[in-house]
Amino acid sequence: MSGRPAPEATLAAARARLVAHVRAVMGPAATISQAAEVLLAAKAWVPRSARRLEAYLGEHPDAFAAPASDCPAVLVRVARALAGAGHGQAVTQLGCARCGRTDDALLRVTPEGRCCARCAARDATDVCVRCQVRGHITARGPAGPICRRCYAKDPARLETCARCGRLRRPAARRPDGTAWCERCARPRRACVRCETVTYVEAVGPDGPVCRKCHQRPGRTCGICGQVKTVHVRAAGDQPDICTSCYRGPVGTCTTCGRERHGSTRPGGEFYCQSCQPRPERLCQDCGRTRATKVTGWPIGALCGSCYSRRKRRPGRCAGCGTPRVLVGRDPDGQDLCGPCCGADELDFTCPRCGAPGETYADGACARCVLGDRLTHVFGDSDGAAPLQPLIDALAAADRPHSILGWLGSSPSVSLLADLARTGTELSHDVLDTLTNDATTRHVRQSLVATGVLPPRQEDLAALVLWAHAHIDALPAHHARIIGPFTEWQVLRDARRRAARGRYTRAAAAHDRTDIRVATEFLRWIEDRQVTLATLTQTDVDLWLTTHPTRHRRLTSFIRWTSARRLTSPLTVPAKPAGLPAHFQTANEHHDQLRRCLNDTDLPRVVRIAGALIRLYALPVSRIHDLKVDQFHRDADRAYLTLDRFPVLLPPKLAAVIEEQIRDPGSVSVLANTVTDQTYLMPGRPPNRPIAVSSLQRLLAENQLPTLAARNTAMIETLAALPPIIISDLFGVAISTAQRWAQYTLGSWVDYLASSEDLATDRRP
Repeated sequence: MSGRPAPEATLAAARARLVAHVRAVMGPAATISQAAEVLLAAKAWVPRSARRLEAYLGEHPDAFAAPASDCPAVLVRVARALAGAGHGQAVTQLGCARCGRTDDALLRVTPEGRCCARCAARDATDVCVRCQVRGHITARGPAGPICRRCYAKDPARLETCARCGRLRRPAARRPDGTAWCERCARPRRACVRCETVTYVEAVGPDGPVCRKCHQRPGRTCGICGQVKTVHVRAAGDQPDICTSCYRGPVGTCTTCGRERHGSTRPGGEFYCQSCQPRPERLCQDCGRTRATKVTGWPIGALCGSCYSRRKRRPGRCAGCGTPRVLVGRDPDGQDLCGPCCGADELDFTCPRCGAPGETYADGACARCVLGDRLTHVFGDSDGAAPLQPLIDALAAADRPHSILGWLGSSPSVSLLADLARTGTELSHDVLDTLTNDATTRHVRQSLVATGVLPPRQEDLAALVLWAHAHIDALPAHHARIIGPFTEWQVLRDARRRAARGRYTRAAAAHDRTDIRVATEFLRWIEDRQVTLATLTQTDVDLWLTTHPTRHRRLTSFIRWTSARRLTSPLTVPAKPAGLPAHFQTANEHHDQLRRCLNDTDLPRVVRIAGALIRLYALPVSRIHDLKVDQFHRDADRAYLTLDRFPVLLPPKLAAVIEEQIRDPGSVSVLANTVTDQTYLMPGRPPNRPIAVSSLQRLLAENQLPTLAARNTAMIETLAALPPIIISDLFGVAISTAQRWAQYTLGSWVDYLASSEDLATDRRP
């Protein structure tokens, strides 16, 4: 007779141990019958399930408190039955290994663990018999599997909607048997908030609410910490993510190959957000076959540019005659708004100010949303707004949608928000304590442009900050020399020039170079075991020979040390100036001048700068600093004051300058904050002129060289006028004008005359 126990005995023992496990979870007050009822409700009393669960609990005694993702399904059912019996605090509900949901049956087993049916279905793909693309299968016909996209477009399932007349899938049928599409079948009732009879988005405690008035309940985002609408629920270690912070999963893009946020296409390819392919269709506005931005409007498919233009530039509806976003057309080809097309949900009207246009949060327009976000971002903890002038300027900007994008991406916003929350009074001294990078400089210029901070000589202030930081980083024995030289030679001279209004960014760059060269020279003589007291002219000459590019910048330091008897009397020999080597032929020069005066395709700043260089040999560093009040008209003539006396302008150039004054075309969002236009070519922000480097880049991009054109213009002008006149009119130093006059007496005139007769009219 065998010694193995009977199956009935082992099953009874397993059930008894299961009851003991469940009673331990439920507490000492639970009875055997109550534990058995929980097991019966979870279908764990079945022999196979009972044996499997009892064996699993024997290996994992803490399974109810810390369930593993690969646990048997019966454990999940028992845990939920315990929660239903009022013992949810004693057990931990197992969530889907992918989405984290605990309210769905976890019947599918994946490599990550148990998953709900939705997540597991994402892996269940097959090749559609209609489009031949691998994707999620929705139905199976006689020919084979059909994907979700083809099933939705199945002609056999489409009917003509009795209300809107479009061919759509029927969502409801009327008593007479006619079909209504999903959009038309939605209930239309009076909203309890705005009292508009429209489609119901949700039914709240007070009654039905429309789409514009409905606000989805917010939760705390685990990334930004703000209470917003959650886009992805928390799962495992991942917190709740709001719609603003969610950017999709991370993967390797099929197109660009970078690790970025994106999504996976039905065919299995992963694309980042920038490389997402879009189907190309015929745009109903521009008539070009381009990537489609929207297809659900009554007008049909629209490309991205036409879609943005229609939303940001509302027009007058041909049906109701009111300015609105036009989303459709009537049979005569005239544009209609959403309500006139039977699509009330496409009424892009701000519920707060009533302005039509592109809508943002809660259906409000960009300007209304911008005012709220500016106050939220730049207000301090007490509700005050130390940056109120900046807030007012940004709120009144001509392009509010651009400001909204700037608020979400610019590092300047974070710096401004931190300054506003500190509660300290804003000043230049506060900004001077920060890192002097591009962000800090842009913030300072914006605060000056909007009146939050008073203006100051920024080039001089930046030099002082840089000089102090440079000296602090030097060894003590070098700082004892460079410090006094910087303060009493470089900075004192810079302050003197700034008081006369002649200190520029280029001058500040030269002063920085003087300080750097002095520091390099001290290190060089220290490496040679030479001191300032033992420095000889031979050492200076050797430095000048081995550092030819530093020749001019060492002069001020050697002159300073010699005057204070730190060294013996030393000199830096003047380096002979080279002859000009870059010129244009007369044909090239005059053709480019005609192009600047007549070519309307060129930017106005390029036309003005190019013409002034070729007419008056002005450097770009002086052109960028021209002010509006330097231009004036007298009767039928126009003049531009370049130095002390006005210079007569050609009529075509005067017309271009007048057009630039009327419409400076600034790209700055703060352009409308400057009430009195100062600079002829405003920059960013507009209280400062365009940068010299930017103007030089624009000239180079339009094939208008500067050095060769300026040299040629100087030769041509001095061939006709004496040097003293050139000095008075154009602001050129008399020594420079005389030196160029000597060049003119040589072979330069013959060189230019060889290409074209100089007696021809130079003024197109």
